[in-house]
Amino acid sequence: MSDNTQRVVLVTGGSKGIGKEIAMKFAEHGDQVIITYGWGSVEEEDIIADFTAKGLPAPYLKQADVINNEDTIELLNDIKSRFGKLDVFISNVSFTTLVKSMDDYKEANLLKSIEYSCWPMVEYTRQMKNVFGVYPKYVLGLSSHGPDRFHKNYDFAAATKALNETLIKYLNYHFYEEEVIFNIVRTRPVITDSLLSTLGNEWVEFIAKYDIPFTHIELEEVAKVCYVMCSGLMDGVRGQTINADRGYDFAEGLQRLYMDQEVLGL
Repeated sequence: MSDNTQRVVLVTGGSKGIGKEIAMKFAEHGDQVIITYGWGSVEEEDIIADFTAKGLPAPYLKQADVINNEDTIELLNDIKSRFGKLDVFISNVSFTTLVKSMDDYKEANLLKSIEYSCWPMVEYTRQMKNVFGVYPKYVLGLSSHGPDRFHKNYDFAAATKALNETLIKYLNYHFYEEEVIFNIVRTRPVITDSLLSTLGNEWVEFIAKYDIPFTHIELEEVAKVCYVMCSGLMDGVRGQTINADRGYDFAEGLQRLYMDQEVLGL
């Protein structure tokens, strides 16, 4: 980082999983973290306990629905009155309908997925200028390799990821003169409650059975990449989708299974 000034970092949906790990990584480096969460999704005491157990300062917690404009304005005004600024915005909320059959292919389901998982990156950023007078220095979204390959039940989730990865390029162009840096971090699967609710526990049992390496990456690996992208060291990278995959996407597929079939017992 270019200096030691404490930054103010907003992580939407940061009460668990990837979002919480990212929030912890910023807190570890001395930043003031604000976490939003949905109504009834988690107990605030549990989040604070997770931070203090690692010797980290407690985050500021705020219940806010990312698609509720009143919640958004109240959240940003609260941040302004308490901290006076906002330097980093991590758009982490992802909500979608699981597509188990063609019966789930409904316009309302797709639009709801976009509304929760894609549009906040745009609307929150726009409202931040209205409230603070300036945009945050960094806006970072999260994605997966769902747009490039099939995942069970993942149709609409993959569609929103692809939309985010496209919009980030255009947003970077439109906001370039404002010196706000947009990027996306795309990860391999990370074992979280969200992943298990999508693919099922049987998926974890399957990869364990065949001991397939690098099928998933760890939460902290994702958090480190997200932190570095907002550290000041990577400011020349703008409007990009950064792969956090250990480089393993290159070696995945039938060819690798063929090469390792004896080891895997296939």
